[in-house]
Amino acid sequence: MALRNLLAVMRMFWPDGSAGVKEINRKSSGFWNKCIDEFLRYYTYDPKFATESEARASIRAHMRDNLRRTLADDRERADAKIAEAAGTTYANHRPLYMKPGVWSRLADYWVSEEFKKYSAAGKKARQTVKMPHTSGARSFDRHRRDYMESHDGNLDELVVYKDCHTLKKNARKGEWITEDAKRIIVT
Repeated sequence: MALRNLLAVMRMFWPDGSAGVKEINRKSSGFWNKCIDEFLRYYTYDPKFATESEARASIRAHMRDNLRRTLADDRERADAKIAEAAGTTYANHRPLYMKPGVWSRLADYWVSEEFKKYSAAGKKARQTVKMPHTSGARSFDRHRRDYMESHDGNLDELVVYKDCHTLKKNARKGEWITEDAKRIIVT
């Protein structure tokens, strides 16, 4: 519950026209502290385990990671809707919670050459991994958490592993990404 509320706080204070952490830092240096202050109005930390500065640093680190994940998830949902409805753009698929100015800036960034360059570099880097996977930029821990959320807190490591190492699209859906990945699970 606290993590969902932290995301809501971030969305509330998100500065218009900022597409990501670097722009937020540049355009609204007080953003992180404002979010943390609002969050700490409702939640607290245990002083036996962390000082206030350690707690604030932990919250800030979580917010930065969560911001990246949220943006990636929103873009993926918009990409799927754009694929379904030919002729539409990101502008047509703004999430209701997102401020129009923020979404507009994100949409401009996602179609920019800069983003395409970073995206291509990320894809290339993921392909050079010794044991490739199909989970994209999401961590295995994130996949575990997502699985547990949708299965009442239960975790099936084999299902998560298979999900991260089998193809998702086209005629080869369900096939192992490599023989090594298949061998690990079969033996």
